[in-house]
Amino acid sequence: MAAASWRMASGVLGVSPRLIRSAAPSLRISATVLSPASLTKSHVPCMSFVLSRDFHALRFSRNMEFFTSSDVPLPKKTMEVARVLGERERPLTLLFCWLMAKERHVRKYAQLYTNLGIDVLKVRVSPFDLLRPTKGSQVAADQVLQFLHANPSHSPLLIHGFSVGGYVFSEVMVKVEKDFKKHGHLLNRFVGQIWDSGVDIDGIPDGMPRAITNNALLQKSMKKYLEWYLKIQYDTATVHYERASQKMHQNFVGVPGLFLFSDNDPVSTPEMNARVYKKWEAKGHKVFTGHWQKSPHVTHFQRHPVEYQELMVAFLERVGMIEPTRQRATSI
Repeated sequence: MAAASWRMASGVLGVSPRLIRSAAPSLRISATVLSPASLTKSHVPCMSFVLSRDFHALRFSRNMEFFTSSDVPLPKKTMEVARVLGERERPLTLLFCWLMAKERHVRKYAQLYTNLGIDVLKVRVSPFDLLRPTKGSQVAADQVLQFLHANPSHSPLLIHGFSVGGYVFSEVMVKVEKDFKKHGHLLNRFVGQIWDSGVDIDGIPDGMPRAITNNALLQKSMKKYLEWYLKIQYDTATVHYERASQKMHQNFVGVPGLFLFSDNDPVSTPEMNARVYKKWEAKGHKVFTGHWQKSPHVTHFQRHPVEYQELMVAFLERVGMIEPTRQRATSI
C-alpha cells in the first residue's frame, strides 16, 4: 500500500484505518471497496467499483459529452436528456478534464460514476481554448450552463476536476456571478467538489507544456513562451485567468471539497493546493485532502486505485451523492 495521508479541517474522511494520521471519531466515515474474490450477496452495494456496467454516451459538442448507465434512448438534437430518462431527480457529476486527456482515460473516471448510477457530463478544452478564453474556455462554460438549465432534474451536482479543469469550472462561476439573477439558483444544486491535481494560474506555464509534450527541450521553450504570453496578452487572456482563480480561492460555489495531490507533482504542488483550501477552511467550509508522497500529475487513480476509490466513495457519502454503505445494503 502506497504511503498516503487523509485529513480534514476538523476530522477525517474515513477510509482504511491504517491510512489515517489524524482522527476525530465523531466525523469519521467508512467506505468499502472489495476485490472480486471477496464479493458475496451481502456486499452487492459495494460492487460498483468492481463490476463495470455498460454506459451510453451522447456528444453535444467538441467540448461536452454526456454519459449515463440508463438504457433509455437519448435524444440526438437537444440537451434535454434528464426529461427522457424518466426520473424526477438524477445525480450528475461535472467532469472537467485535464489538457490533452485521452478518451480511454477519461472514460475510466466516467465509469466510476455511472457504476454508481450517477450521470456524467464531461467537459474538456484544448490548449487553444485555454489560450483564447473568450473564444474557447468561456464558450465551454456557456455550454455547461445551458445544459444545467435544460436539465433541472439533474440534482444533486458534483464537480470532479483535473488540473486546468479547475480553471474551466471557475469560468462557469464567473458567468454565474455576472448574471446571478439568471444563473444563481443553479448553485443550490451543488453539494461537493473533487479537485485532482488542481492547477492555479501560476501553474499554467509549467502545466501546459507537460500536457502537450514529453520532450524536455520543447517543454522549456513552451514555458518561456507562455510566461511571455501571460505578460503580453494580459487584457485578452491573463485577466480572465485571474478572475477565474479568484472564484476558486473564494470557493464561490460554497460546498465541501476534496483535494488530491502529491509531493512529487511539480505542476500541482501541496503548497499550491494549500493556498486554496486553507482559505476555504478559514471561511468554515469542509475540506478533505488525499496526499501521496509519490504520484505524478493526474495519475493518482492509476497509481493508487483502491485508496482513490475509497476516498472518493466516502466523500460521495459525506456530501449525499450516494447513500451510506449500510443504508445501501439494507435496500437490497
